[in-house]
Amino acid sequence: MAIHMQQKRSTASGRCHGKPISEKGRPSVKLEDLPEDVLCIIVSKLPLKEVSRTSVLSSSWRYIWSICRPKLSFSGFCGFYDDPHEREQYSQKFAEKVNAVLRKYDGKLIEEFDVKIEFDAVLSDHLNNWLTFAMLSRTKNLAFDLEPATSYSWGDCHTFPFHLLDRESISRLQRIQLSFLSFKPPPDFRGFPNLRKLDLNLVHLNREDLEVMLHGCHNLEWLSLVRCYLNGKLELCNPLSRLAHLAVIQCGATMVEIHVPKLANFKYHGDFVSIAINPASKLENAYIWFFKATFEDALSALLNGIPSIQNLTLHIYWLRIEAQMPSNTCIFPHLRHLQLLMNIQLEYANKVPNVVSSLMRAAPFLQKLEVHFGGNDKIWFADQGPGMPQLTRCEYSCLKNVHITGYKGARCQIEFLLHIVENAPTLEALTVDTTQVLYEDYYGARIGSKFSECVAVVSRDFLRRKLPTKVKLHVM
Repeated sequence: MAIHMQQKRSTASGRCHGKPISEKGRPSVKLEDLPEDVLCIIVSKLPLKEVSRTSVLSSSWRYIWSICRPKLSFSGFCGFYDDPHEREQYSQKFAEKVNAVLRKYDGKLIEEFDVKIEFDAVLSDHLNNWLTFAMLSRTKNLAFDLEPATSYSWGDCHTFPFHLLDRESISRLQRIQLSFLSFKPPPDFRGFPNLRKLDLNLVHLNREDLEVMLHGCHNLEWLSLVRCYLNGKLELCNPLSRLAHLAVIQCGATMVEIHVPKLANFKYHGDFVSIAINPASKLENAYIWFFKATFEDALSALLNGIPSIQNLTLHIYWLRIEAQMPSNTCIFPHLRHLQLLMNIQLEYANKVPNVVSSLMRAAPFLQKLEVHFGGNDKIWFADQGPGMPQLTRCEYSCLKNVHITGYKGARCQIEFLLHIVENAPTLEALTVDTTQVLYEDYYGARIGSKFSECVAVVSRDFLRRKLPTKVKLHVM
């Protein structure tokens, strides 16, 4: 393997500092001629399996892989084995392979240490030994990504060994990822002072454990809690003065209160709860997924809880809509981009434009609106049933871009589009997509229909007659 490096050409002799060059001015340099620190950077980018294969290249390469590999990552999968004995045997062989590699790295600096495997009790002592190895190797980034069996209890998981951490290793850690562990920090634990990122997934801990864990994490910037069943109020405050990214996913929280000054991105996924985020924070993006709620309750909670949001995505899986939207005196003064994911039941179809327009009125500076419809196929070309109530006229003076998906030509959708067209004087682009994007990840593709092409043709002709010529119309 050769690497070509550009050299400066000598105008007098065609040579550069006494070294001959080719006619193209690109001397051929062998890989082993590179400085060791450059080789280490190259080797560190390769997968462990590929790195180990370099030892057969030459005698000088025999040990280069063990010198230049600052990251160790081990991954196993024993889900193929239904028999507990076979699963245990696989786990034991996995541990032996890991230990064999670690012996070659004894005394070396390892910046990252990752283990990913389905947990078996036979691994418990090995996990503790691997943590000890990582701490002695001055590891900064640690991941124990363990997976439970199909059915499990918290008694089956591994307990994180805090007693193996000393003050120096605690202060060195910058990233921690833990999955399927029991987490019980000692009462006198003072946190990780230099930790930047903490990712906990299916970790058994309570609210008090979390508070002890986060105490002293003054430099924490990124926190993710997934299926950590707190079953109570989640409250975060100082000393998390640098926390910018927070995700709370299916944690059984009964209330969420965030009092940190620099939070920029927030994601919540779970039951409908009250969410309150410090209005003085620099919150830019919020993704809110409620399992079951009325649109009215969700809107009221967000208006009171995160009024300073700039970009909001709201998804209510089990959406209910009341007969009348209450009047709101609160507004989103900074909201610029609104994305609504609405799974519509037929009984609520004619109420959708009213609730969406009420949210738009609460965002006077809204510039971009996305509405992704999903739901019952019976609303294709729906022109039966009660008519839609007259929408309150309101000028959306900043609205420039509107994107609708899951459009089915239903009466409520047509009247909602007309309402926007007639009340958005600065509108620049309108996109109407008949395919359903909602739940695209679940189904693996967008959902179309035999009616899609017909709806697109009718909608395109209709909207072109209504829209000013300056508005770019895209109908798909």
